[in-house]
Amino acid sequence: MSTMRSEKWLPLVGLLLVVFPFRSVEAGRPVRTEAQLWYTVTAQGGIGDKFLYYLEAQPRFGKDDARAILRSAAGVRMSHNMSLWLGQGWIPLWIWDGEPAQRQGESRLFQQYLYSPKLGSLRGTVRARLEQRFLPGTTEISHRARVMLRGALPMADEGRLSLIVWDEVFYHLNSVDRGPSAGFDMNRVFVGAGWKYGEHSSVEVGYLNVFTRRPYAETEQLIHTLAVTMPFNYM
Repeated sequence: MSTMRSEKWLPLVGLLLVVFPFRSVEAGRPVRTEAQLWYTVTAQGGIGDKFLYYLEAQPRFGKDDARAILRSAAGVRMSHNMSLWLGQGWIPLWIWDGEPAQRQGESRLFQQYLYSPKLGSLRGTVRARLEQRFLPGTTEISHRARVMLRGALPMADEGRLSLIVWDEVFYHLNSVDRGPSAGFDMNRVFVGAGWKYGEHSSVEVGYLNVFTRRPYAETEQLIHTLAVTMPFNYM
């Protein structure tokens, strides 16, 4: 019995080893820490047998500012667990200093590859995304690549309760005048639990660690985040 329990945990332990946070910090640079709340609602489903849709709203609340990420995408199914996507996003920003006012936000386009394998009882996700970011303050386009590895391991109640771990690495592909510089950008690590409370609905709650390299600022950034996600999956 103990051997079977150990084998159940092996895929998740392997994922933890693979996604252990990768960080690139220049020697001696201080790190600024803060706490935030990220709340995400997503909906995805099929249009016929071949096509897919995806919608997302993600407000983020911090001490000094707040922003929202609004995404939509259309996809095509390549197989039962593999798809290709094309989407767009808009990120408005508000700051709390003085009179709260909306700043000009960022717009972006993205292309995405999504693969969802099963490794024993572990439900995996591999997501590779290319982004073209249209940032305020510059006319140049910032190109960024990001790769996410995720694992969800059913724990109890016929698989409705799951332990979830994921990691995502961001990398700037070019340098932009008055904007991002080429190289490592960000790493996000999440550890939490998911509860499936309906046929198409679930909730995920956990700790998200967000580290960002900021060569243009005096400090790097580390955000300790309470992340709450409510996915609605009709695929």
